[in-house]
Amino acid sequence: MNMITFAAPVKLMSFLFPYVLWGLLAISVPVIIHLFNFKRFRKVYFTNVRFLEELKQKTKRQSQLRHLLVMLLRMLAIASLVFAFAQPYLPGEDAAMQPDAVNKVSIYIDNSFSMEALSAAGPLIETAKAGAREIVSAFRTTDQFMLLTNDFEGRHQRWVSQEEFLQLLDEIRVSPNVRTVSEVVSRQNDQFRSLPGQSGIAYLVSDFQLNMADFENIVTDSLVSYWLVPLSAVNKDNLYIDSCWFATPMHQLNQGVRLMARIVNDSGTDYEKVPLKLMITGMQKAVAGFDVKAGTYLDVELPFTNYEAGYQFGTLEIVDYPVTFDDRMHLAFHVAGAVPVLAIHGGDESLYLNSLFGKDSAIRFVNNSVRNIDFNNLQAFELIILNELRDISSGLAQELSLFLGNAGTLLIIPSPEMDIASFQAFLSSAGVNYYTGLIREETKVSALDFDHPVFADVFEKSGPGRRQDHASMDLPAVNSFFGLSRGSRTAQINIMGLLNGRPFLTMETPAKGEIYLLVVPLEDTYSNFPRHALFVPVLFRIALLSAATAPLYYTIGRDNQLELSNTGVSGDKMLKIAALDDSFEFIPGQQTMNKRINLQLFGQMSQAGHYRLHQDGVIVRGLAFNYDRMESSMQFAGEDDLYRMIARYVPGQFRILAGKGKPLTETIKAMSQGTPLWKIFVILALVFLAFEIILLRFWKTSR
Repeated sequence: MNMITFAAPVKLMSFLFPYVLWGLLAISVPVIIHLFNFKRFRKVYFTNVRFLEELKQKTKRQSQLRHLLVMLLRMLAIASLVFAFAQPYLPGEDAAMQPDAVNKVSIYIDNSFSMEALSAAGPLIETAKAGAREIVSAFRTTDQFMLLTNDFEGRHQRWVSQEEFLQLLDEIRVSPNVRTVSEVVSRQNDQFRSLPGQSGIAYLVSDFQLNMADFENIVTDSLVSYWLVPLSAVNKDNLYIDSCWFATPMHQLNQGVRLMARIVNDSGTDYEKVPLKLMITGMQKAVAGFDVKAGTYLDVELPFTNYEAGYQFGTLEIVDYPVTFDDRMHLAFHVAGAVPVLAIHGGDESLYLNSLFGKDSAIRFVNNSVRNIDFNNLQAFELIILNELRDISSGLAQELSLFLGNAGTLLIIPSPEMDIASFQAFLSSAGVNYYTGLIREETKVSALDFDHPVFADVFEKSGPGRRQDHASMDLPAVNSFFGLSRGSRTAQINIMGLLNGRPFLTMETPAKGEIYLLVVPLEDTYSNFPRHALFVPVLFRIALLSAATAPLYYTIGRDNQLELSNTGVSGDKMLKIAALDDSFEFIPGQQTMNKRINLQLFGQMSQAGHYRLHQDGVIVRGLAFNYDRMESSMQFAGEDDLYRMIARYVPGQFRILAGKGKPLTETIKAMSQGTPLWKIFVILALVFLAFEIILLRFWKTSR
């Protein structure tokens, strides 16, 4: 079998200062001197030269050889000195630096919260800054540098001198912002593209958490050399609060609630009897101790009671070291004093609705005839009940669509004389199922969705399993009902179902609101539901669940746009976001439409904590912001992992810069400048001069 082999490429010597090679012209000086000396003759008179003829010929040849050797040694000495001053070197295999041009160097410093972890030399962020200084020191003062951090600040993204770069480097602090590798590389590429036709060098100094090392999404530039500088922490353990939520979305005054907190143990150590505290408005509301195994998570329950109405600000807290940014989680929620509910009736008021909501302090109940509706006031209610309307006018349909778009809740109770086409048009435009017609069939409710919030805490949890007890339960009987279509674009939830498989009470979520559809009028001839024991908890829970619930918290760096519904904002006064202690305040970008507000933060939020959205001092909404938990995961890509990802996604385009105990300055110079040869040429110059001295001293010839 014939085999083809390829010889390794020969490395050609290069020079850092090639213009010094013009000094080789100085070689002509000894040549001129020696040629001039060869032409000098001196007459020597002898009485008889016959005996000296042979010696004369021999001495002349020796003298010429001696002069030629001296001239050659002087030429070689001068050439060696010129080469030494020109800084010759053999280029390395990973050469990135351009010795004969102005290098453009972009250095990314990962200043995320995970860089607070400790390395052998101190916090990783300080190690990263020290590494950046070493990288910069490997280049010349005439080169240009650009600093990049997770903040993507404009003052950093510009080409600066070495001195200014080091000043900017000293100002770097840990930041809540999180960037993936692909985002960083994309931003570096954008800056290099501003230099058309010029190559660049990009360094990424980071701990390379696995959740940000998305090499599969990287788009590289062929003119850029990419170098990864991985850092490693000594202690990679972290216990943190990942998220929190309420078991039920409603908050009622003087009623108990259950807050759930997810604790993640991202370490190799088991934790036992760790306290978790809940503080609300400066007072401890609940405390729980928990045990969590290594590499697992645990959901901890903290029950407490809401004794005050209005916006409440809470903080969950644990103690962990050295990564502490995720040991606290801030939340803000609203405890409604009374939920505003509007019932629009087509004929007479419903005695059942009046009895249920009319005298309950938790509900602010208003009854209105369909002929006497204040459209401008609809947005002030959380729940609107269409109680047996015959049809829906175009004006009412338009206002109800706006109401649903502002996260309102709509409950429709059909009328025996309902105009099916009118309701079909409205419900179809909302993107939900619609009534199809009256079905005269005796049946009964046979299934309840116990997991739906409508039935949360309605039934006893103890005793035999609830799900298999439908047959033994006394459920409403039905004589006639309206059928519902089955083809909406939203997911229909059957809260209560009939024995024949058809729905009795459904819920769908068009736009940002909710629509409940009941299939029977509140009349005894259709069903006994208005007199049944389930009527009160079902409708009461729907009313309570309709209370507008904003997110418990937002994430800094991720949630830069906030959508707030039913804020009650009026007038043209400016909205502001301020810290509760008034230490920080700014005006967000805002757009208000139909009592829905879109706020643009433009990256101005940088500190986790509690804030209030207010208008001229009047609080509109309570807000809580937390740091991104992406930085909480202590799973990192080591050098071996990075090599595998590079080989798989960006082969030949990324390289890893590891000092292996040596300063990065030496490593970069060794790779970029290769093997320096100037010392060799200095030694050669000295050797040539030494040989010249020896030759002149010990090789004597007759003149």
